[in-house]
Amino acid sequence: MFMSRVVLTDVLGFNWWIERPVCSNLGEGGASLLFPRIYSPLVLYFVLLLIIFSRERMEVIISIVGSLAAKAAEYAVDPLARQLSYLFKPRSKFLNLRTKVQELKDARERVQQSVNSATRKGDVIFDDVQRWLTVVDEKISEEAATQLQDDEGNATKRCFAGFCPDFKSRYPLSNKADKEANAIAQLLTQKDNFDGVSCPSEPKGMDTIRSVKEYEAFESRRDAFDGVMAAMKDDTVSIIGVYGMGGVGKTTLVKEAFKQAKEEQLFNEVILVAINQTPNMLNIQKEIAEKLGLTIYEENIDMRATRLRERLKKEKRVLIVLDDIWVTLDLEALGIPSRDEHKGCKILVTSRRLDVLEYLNSQPNISIETLKEDEAWNLFKKMAGLVEGSEFQSTAVKVAKRCAGLPIAIATIAKALKPKKNLFEWKDALRQLSQPSERNFKGIPKDAYSAIELSYMFLDAEELRPIFLLCSVMAHDADVEDLLRYAIGLGFIHNLNTIEASRDRVLTLLQGIYIG
Repeated sequence: MFMSRVVLTDVLGFNWWIERPVCSNLGEGGASLLFPRIYSPLVLYFVLLLIIFSRERMEVIISIVGSLAAKAAEYAVDPLARQLSYLFKPRSKFLNLRTKVQELKDARERVQQSVNSATRKGDVIFDDVQRWLTVVDEKISEEAATQLQDDEGNATKRCFAGFCPDFKSRYPLSNKADKEANAIAQLLTQKDNFDGVSCPSEPKGMDTIRSVKEYEAFESRRDAFDGVMAAMKDDTVSIIGVYGMGGVGKTTLVKEAFKQAKEEQLFNEVILVAINQTPNMLNIQKEIAEKLGLTIYEENIDMRATRLRERLKKEKRVLIVLDDIWVTLDLEALGIPSRDEHKGCKILVTSRRLDVLEYLNSQPNISIETLKEDEAWNLFKKMAGLVEGSEFQSTAVKVAKRCAGLPIAIATIAKALKPKKNLFEWKDALRQLSQPSERNFKGIPKDAYSAIELSYMFLDAEELRPIFLLCSVMAHDADVEDLLRYAIGLGFIHNLNTIEASRDRVLTLLQGIYIG
């Protein structure tokens, strides 16, 4: 036998030397390969890899086995320990539960304080916060406290003359206490995850308009009312104008149109802003922004206008009402987008002056006329509470005529005369109305002024007249709190030492001078 070497080259270009023994008695052609020895540069490399991989696999296997063993011990021992604790440590379970209940009470108090503060500001409380409070109230109720006390007593009682724990009741009651503590822990976690308890209420322009309780659908106003409604529905109309003398009922008619527009869902937002004789652009911008839920911090009027315009563009259909404009307004400088910028933005303007509306290019401009004679009498009769055939009727008819078909004059005088039970008082009122007023105010008819002046004279209480005059110099929608501050500062409220008492007094006086 002798050794034979063969050289082979693989596909990677490495040379392999193979030595094989050959039996001489079989001949070269019949030689067989017995236990070949292979030499190559890769042999050592493969051997080393095998050793390394084997070691790493062993380490991984040991790690996995160790981890599984630890987990197995954890799953086996921990539940067993917990189950045993129900039997031998009931007091610790109930002590933990009482601690959790107290933590929940403290957390509930903090959340409730935040909710109360938000409610006072008019914010909307989140639904999940309200649900949380409801669940918590059940957990800390008197019934729950009584049940906890009973369960703890039953879980710690002993049997066989006190020598042996009552495992039969101890186990389920301890288990129940443990689950209840976990449920409270989850409630505490929910509270920590609250991102505040409320959000500012979304202003609803149509809802902020005071309802017109005494609106009368007079036949003489039917065309005007229908005209306003048609213009609201016409997508080609951008600015609607409504005009008429002071006291004729422009705002009343427009508010009733708002009510119907709301029922028909013509707009996503409706915003009403009362404009006085000397409009303040910053205040108008602020009021529109607030009713949209927008806070404007900038002081520069142009930057404020830009912010307001961008916000209005986000509303698909919005109606902005500028009520009782006396002078021309630059709507673009105010921040109200034009029709070219936002086709869904519609503007409704009321004014005593047609030329103001024409400056704004409003179309159509709808005129509100005075009431017809029969309409005026029916309104007066209703406001004064008269019945047909009363001794006051003939005088009352003459008084109603002196009101010149102006709803504000009719309402003012009728309500002022309603409590008068003597005929001579009605006749005296007629004489005063028949005397022409020495005063003349632009935009206010003499008959209307005479009616208002007479109603002022009918104010009996000492504090009523100054409050009436104070209201007359404030804006249409002046805040009661502002009125309260001015009334106190000017000394119109006497012998009251608290803000609450003064506020109640002001509200009472307002009821006395309210003319609807």
